[in-house]
Amino acid sequence: MSLPRASVVALTSSTLSNLHPQAARSVFWELDPLSENYQGIDSQMDKSAWLLALVYEQKTAGFSIVDKRAHATLLMCPPSAAPGAVRLPTAPVSADAYCLTSLHIDAAFAGIGWEAVLVDAAVVALTSRGLPAVEAFGVKADFTHELTGICKTIVEHGEQIGLMPVEVLESAGFKIVADHPVIPRLRLELPPEQGLLSEAEIAELLAQAPI
Repeated sequence: MSLPRASVVALTSSTLSNLHPQAARSVFWELDPLSENYQGIDSQMDKSAWLLALVYEQKTAGFSIVDKRAHATLLMCPPSAAPGAVRLPTAPVSADAYCLTSLHIDAAFAGIGWEAVLVDAAVVALTSRGLPAVEAFGVKADFTHELTGICKTIVEHGEQIGLMPVEVLESAGFKIVADHPVIPRLRLELPPEQGLLSEAEIAELLAQAPI
C-alpha cells in the first residue's frame, strides 16, 4: 500500500495541527528540568505554548510528513529554546548552531527513508536562512556500553522524546563533534558539502509505506 498524498509540511503558525501525536506532548527538550515548575516530559499544554512562542519568533518550528494526519515530525529550534538538552552527556549545542531536537515517527514508517526526508527539509530551510551550522544529539545502535543514571533513562525513553539514530544523521552528512559511547552530538556545516535528496527521490520515499 502506498500513500500518494503524503507530503512534507512546514510547521508554521497556521499548520501546527500537523504534529505527530508524541511530538505534540513530549517536552523533554523544551522545558528546563531544573525549574521548580517542571513536572515531567509529557505535557501537551506546555508543548503547545512552546510551539506558539517558537513559530512567532522563528516562523518555522520544523517539518511533518502528513497524509490525513502527521505520521512523522521533526522539530528544530535555537539552543536557547531547548533547555532540556542540558541532560545530554555531550551538551551543550555549539553557540553558532541551530538544533534539531526531536524526530517522532510512526513505527510502521520508521526506516523507509522518511527520516532522511525530514532532516533534508530542515537542512534546506536552515541553509536558506544563512545559518552556519546545525547540530543534533543521536543515539548509537547496538551499543555495548553499560548505561547508568540519566543516560539510561534517556535511552529507555528515546522514542518518547524523539532521540534520533546516529546513522540517520550521518547519512545526511552530519559528523560527530562530541563523542560518547551511546549519545554523541553531531554537526553539519551549512551549506552542506554533500548533495541533498532530489525532488524525485523525495517523491519516491514519500510514496513508500508498509504492506
